[in-house]
Amino acid sequence: MATAAASMSDRIDDLTAVADKQIKVATEARIAAFAARDQTNPKKYGDLLGQTLDSHLGATADAMTEFVRRLGVQTDKTIGALAKSEDDRSTAYRAVFEREQKADRLKSHLPLLVLGHWFRPWC
Repeated sequence: MATAAASMSDRIDDLTAVADKQIKVATEARIAAFAARDQTNPKKYGDLLGQTLDSHLGATADAMTEFVRRLGVQTDKTIGALAKSEDDRSTAYRAVFEREQKADRLKSHLPLLVLGHWFRPWC
């Protein structure tokens, strides 16, 4: 009976070792399944991708936004300068036109002035 008990104890030990191996394999399979599920989770990797892009492209996007803002400011300044230039040109044309009108009036009165000056010494 002692031999039977020892034999049964050996079998139980062998079965326990096999059960331990099966539990270890099952645990490793569960861990692998959870890892595969996490690796194929689109939300997790979508968030990770978004964070990566934000960290790498955020500074570039900020610089481009600042560039566009400055470009807008420079455009406004250019529009103002062009408007002032147009006003100055218009003022210059008006002054030239007024001088030409004055010269034309003087030219039309010049013969009378010359005749008046020419006859005056005899009077």
